[in-house]
Amino acid sequence: MVHIKLFLILLLIILLMRLKIGIGVSLLFSSIFIGLLFLKNVYDIPKIFITSLFSYITIKTVLIVYGVLLLSYIMRERQIDRMVGGLKHLFKNIKYAILLPPMIIGLMPMPGGAMLPAPIIDEMGSPLKLSQEKKTYINYWFRHIWEYCWPLYPGLILAASIKNISLKSIMYHQFYLTILAFITGLMMIFDVKNREVNEGKTDVKKGFLSLFHSILPIFIMIILIIVTSIPEEIVVLGVTFIYLIFSRSSFKKKIEFIIKSFSPDSILLIIGVMIFKDFLIASSSLNTISETMSSGGFSILIPLILMPAIIGFLTGINQAYVGIALPILVPFIAEGSSVDFTKLTLFYAAGFVGVLLSPMHLCLSLTREYFKAKWSNVYRILIPSVIPILLIPLLIYLFL
Repeated sequence: MVHIKLFLILLLIILLMRLKIGIGVSLLFSSIFIGLLFLKNVYDIPKIFITSLFSYITIKTVLIVYGVLLLSYIMRERQIDRMVGGLKHLFKNIKYAILLPPMIIGLMPMPGGAMLPAPIIDEMGSPLKLSQEKKTYINYWFRHIWEYCWPLYPGLILAASIKNISLKSIMYHQFYLTILAFITGLMMIFDVKNREVNEGKTDVKKGFLSLFHSILPIFIMIILIIVTSIPEEIVVLGVTFIYLIFSRSSFKKKIEFIIKSFSPDSILLIIGVMIFKDFLIASSSLNTISETMSSGGFSILIPLILMPAIIGFLTGINQAYVGIALPILVPFIAEGSSVDFTKLTLFYAAGFVGVLLSPMHLCLSLTREYFKAKWSNVYRILIPSVIPILLIPLLIYLFL
């Protein structure tokens, strides 16, 4: 009976999203539905709602995501030109230089962020005689290689918050996926012939300094998160606001950044995820499913892979599969305070494979549209690329 109720909840979430209702609102409605189905006392519903809304984990996650969005706005306005200039000074041959714009901009999480390097890829790709599909692939794939381990991405922040584990731990166990994605991407463009840019001269020192200055706030933020015990929300907000204060933007522009960075949809999504998670915990339904799977020979691989992959494909958003599926699968991934990172990595990789293949993914659809590439030809490159991303974590889980 518990399984049927949870299945109905998942159907409700999918239905609400298909009706173009935001994920955050969908999760809030579903949380109420969980309360009505599982809780003995309906008066506990507002109590759980309020407790979850004002919990430290919820507030911390909201602050981190807001800080990341604010930093992205500032850098998009101030640092893109400096980044491109640095690349021109660093590289004479452009086969590998063309990979850097999407990779560098990928350090800044933002919806549809792949559109920022698209004009650069288009211009740099012409001497290489790249097809429109290859341009689409390079712009899209290398933009997203960081999402497995980069602590500024909301999906990773949510994954850490749901089980209240450190971002450092997830970064440590999942960084190999970023390396794997980079190597896979290189293999897919192996047949591209290199070309030399004849105009101008390279200036390594000037190019390095330009690139370094363009990503300095991100670099400082990551170092502080990794090597200090300062709370992550303090690091993100502190670095971001110091950078904002000392930026050369006008006071009016700075206020505009602060206002525009406040995304109600992003904040509502985080609140929805946290409340949804707490209602699931309060319902005790997860324990029942855990006992059923462990005693009935039910393979954990099926929900661990299929659930995040399907949600990721349907939504095209990594926060969605983390927020919807991870709270349900927590009992299979963690026991008490102990986390099985082979399972968590497999879960994250499976969900992100679904996201990468999803036509609902804004970066993919916008990039394909920009380059006027054919969907079928894009998928001919994309599908082989995601196979190692899922296969390697699966093999590690099975054999370790």
